[in-house]
Amino acid sequence: MQGKLIEFIRQKDYKFIDEIGQGGTGRTVLLEDEIINERFVCKKYSPFYDEHKQVFFGNFKDEIKLLHLLNHKNVVRVFNYYLYPEHYTGYILMEYIQGKNINEYLIYNPDKLNEIFRQVISGFAHLEQAGILHRDIRPDNILISDEGIVKIIDFGFSKKVNLDSDFTRSIELNWRYSLPTSFSNQRYDFKTEVYFVGKLFEEIIHINELNSFGYSDILNRMIGINSSNKISSFFDVEREIIDATVLQEPINDYEKDIYQAFASGLEYSVIHINKSASYINETSEIIRNLGILYKNSMLEDFIQNNGSLVKCFIKGGFEYRTAETLEVDTVSKFHKFLSESSKEKQKIIINHVWQRLDKAKRFDDDIPF
Repeated sequence: MQGKLIEFIRQKDYKFIDEIGQGGTGRTVLLEDEIINERFVCKKYSPFYDEHKQVFFGNFKDEIKLLHLLNHKNVVRVFNYYLYPEHYTGYILMEYIQGKNINEYLIYNPDKLNEIFRQVISGFAHLEQAGILHRDIRPDNILISDEGIVKIIDFGFSKKVNLDSDFTRSIELNWRYSLPTSFSNQRYDFKTEVYFVGKLFEEIIHINELNSFGYSDILNRMIGINSSNKISSFFDVEREIIDATVLQEPINDYEKDIYQAFASGLEYSVIHINKSASYINETSEIIRNLGILYKNSMLEDFIQNNGSLVKCFIKGGFEYRTAETLEVDTVSKFHKFLSESSKEKQKIIINHVWQRLDKAKRFDDDIPF
């Protein structure tokens, strides 16, 4: 029966392996599941002072909710949780990362600096897309696995973007980095996070005297004072990185013709875009959307609903032309071209599509009609 409570009465046991750490809000240990031969990090909510247990229990539950919104290779993965509200305590079971923090890793692997920077930006761009502010950006919270994979950890101070009432506390968490004058409006947002990630890399590069960084201009614009040239979102940082990428496998004239025919038709279809709308930045989602669009239009000569076309790339409100502007065969060729390209090439193709859409006028959501 729908809505019926399903009870799992089998107790799950884990083998204690080691202590990892003790903080102000609890204890972290390493456990092992002997059935599947896997190790997990277990974080127990147990504040140092008993009088804080009830006060901050809601924050602990919020951390669990935020972690369940995330699914990215550069963000720590949560597997399960156990809550005991009657005792104001609980546990989070997360992936175990064998490795070092970002500063320690780059001391021994300076040649990996550019790759680590790209992965960190990718992870924070995913947080940004999910509307989550980390608010505790420091080397200990960015781990690098032995395989060289970045993992952003510790979301105990994280918040959804609509909660910015404790700006001062967020700034205190990042005390190690100086503050730009633009913070005088007492707001902590993604511009703030971009700045702090930039300062983290600036510090690591300076302290370790790393000279092989290939994104110095991008970094300077992340931490710069000049607001007209400043990069204010991780999405834009990613786009800048894509622009700076040199393809090992160039795009030939036939592929260029396919792109231009599709991009021109898409660009012409869009009249306005809401200021609050965003671009879909998961390539797999775009490819899936285009596949569905082609399947629904394959018996036609032209795309019958330009709104469905634009929705393949834009999340949010927009205005579009209703006249037939793009042949179905053009969509089919572009979908095949994009699907069969390398991941590196896919990013460049999508970024060029975004550049076409950047030309559309932006309007406020609350305009009449």
